[in-house]
Amino acid sequence: MASFPSQRLWTPDYFRAFVVLLGVSLVFITLMSFMALYAAQRFSVNDTAAGFATSAFVAGGALSRVLIGKYLDFIGRKRTLIIVLFVFVACALLYPLTDHYALLILLRVVHGAAFGVASTTVTSIAITMVPVGRLGEGLGYMALAGTVSNAVGPLAALQLNERASSLWVFGFTLICTLVALIAALLMNVHERAPTVDEYSRRWRIRGSDLVDPKILPIALVGLLTTLGYSVVMTFLPAYLVGLNMVNIASLFFLIWAFAMLMVRLFAGRLHDRYGDNAVIPGALLSLVAGLVILAVASAPWHFIIAAFLSGFGHGAALPGLQTAGIKRTTSDRVPIATSTHYLALDSGLAIGPVMLGFIIHLAGYSVLYFAGAGIVTLGLLVYWLGHGRNAARSGA
Repeated sequence: MASFPSQRLWTPDYFRAFVVLLGVSLVFITLMSFMALYAAQRFSVNDTAAGFATSAFVAGGALSRVLIGKYLDFIGRKRTLIIVLFVFVACALLYPLTDHYALLILLRVVHGAAFGVASTTVTSIAITMVPVGRLGEGLGYMALAGTVSNAVGPLAALQLNERASSLWVFGFTLICTLVALIAALLMNVHERAPTVDEYSRRWRIRGSDLVDPKILPIALVGLLTTLGYSVVMTFLPAYLVGLNMVNIASLFFLIWAFAMLMVRLFAGRLHDRYGDNAVIPGALLSLVAGLVILAVASAPWHFIIAAFLSGFGHGAALPGLQTAGIKRTTSDRVPIATSTHYLALDSGLAIGPVMLGFIIHLAGYSVLYFAGAGIVTLGLLVYWLGHGRNAARSGA
């Protein structure tokens, strides 16, 4: 796998890659937490249509990830990143000018597609900057961009909209995009020129050109993991309202984010030193335990423990799975492997609430969270059968 000769991880270009990922992640999370409210207020649509204004972004991202892995090196990594960041700028400027709901949906799909390309591209770039033997640590630190975004984005969206107006929310996303664009322009990127054989097959589209079969076992675990924890992100506030614990919701997600931050500061080093099985099984078990506690919780402190265990497990599992997946592929297929990983996570987030939400009306929230725990447990089984037992034999 290509890497720079320096053993320093936090080089100026690695830091710039982190800033780019942080910028686009802030835009993603800020608008995800705001768009349903905005659509309902601006266009007077019902709850389903308002929700679609949120999920259309995820759909756009999934569509773009399918293709960008194959064509990233043909276009050029830095060129691709700069192009999609200019698309981000245009989208931020167009939101306030969009006066029809259908145009908003189209804009959300385009913006989501740009996000899918941007996050895949900057992650592929960052991987080339990570010194040999520090992949887990390097990806763990990059994942902090998502942690920070989950903590800051919703707060920024709600506070700016309440205290000022929606224009300030879109202004905030524009500032985040411009900072990311400046960082991308200053970045020195290690480009990989496609081989003659790759160039001759550039218009051939097969399954292996869109997803990397070598990382599918790991990607399936990622899909199951996000399926399981999607019920927390989507339904927990309503669950706590029903239990008359509204104030616990903010505290829950604060502790969740804190646990994710803490574990990502050391899990990557542990992964690099002791291998995949030193991190991933324990992380998945921690997430399972958190979901089980949510299913039986009846007191505020139960939710505090569940938040810590769930955040700890989620925070360690996803970068760990990405690291394990990248190690299963070759350097020329890193963009495809990266897009495969993110496509699995996006699919889990999009499918989970739809697939599992009906349980609430049939059996209640407790059964919903037991179902989430069961799905993550299935992910642990898939991990062990598809990767973990072989990693144990090889000492990885």
